[in-house]
Amino acid sequence: MIIGIGRGPLADFITGYYSEYVGEIIFPYPGFYDDKKLLLSSKLGYIPYLKKLVKLHNYVRIALWPDYIKPKVAAKIVKLDLLRNIVFVVPVHSLNDIEIGEELESQGFGVFYGYASDEKYRDYSLSEFLTVIKGDKWYLGVSSKRELKEALVNNFNGLDVTGYLFGRNEDRKDPKKLQKMLTELLRIISKPQVGSSHSTISRVNWGV
Repeated sequence: MIIGIGRGPLADFITGYYSEYVGEIIFPYPGFYDDKKLLLSSKLGYIPYLKKLVKLHNYVRIALWPDYIKPKVAAKIVKLDLLRNIVFVVPVHSLNDIEIGEELESQGFGVFYGYASDEKYRDYSLSEFLTVIKGDKWYLGVSSKRELKEALVNNFNGLDVTGYLFGRNEDRKDPKKLQKMLTELLRIISKPQVGSSHSTISRVNWGV
């Protein structure tokens, strides 16, 4: 399993203290790109999001694909060939969104299918997701130990975490406490997963 960390103090901390894991198990920003501020700025937020992704494409290895946007729509905004080195996490809000991931795969892109941790962002159950998805699975927005356990037990191939996974704000601001919690997380994540697929994970390499 691999971990994505969005832009923020946590990503900076990991880059500084866990450089030996970066690009192998853990991908802090910009290795993991998910600029939600741009995506949520408006209904057309995916346009500046994709343009920024192109500018950063040499540094990005995993990126969140914009919600509901089909590849043919994205291709009108940017040249998708410039993003060949990036593996995309396609958010699945409805099982129909699987078609977006399948289309990207048909064009040669590596894809993770993203399961939303918050049930208000999906219209299906975890069991339905696990039954239907045949490709690699990504757990979106892990913010609790319960969600982390759920991702591990069900052999998700990757996940991204929020700061809430590491307790209170004051705990996250304590370097020693944060380092202890991160070390434990990496220990857990590093354990081999039974039945885990590595077809997509093998493409996520810092040096690609």
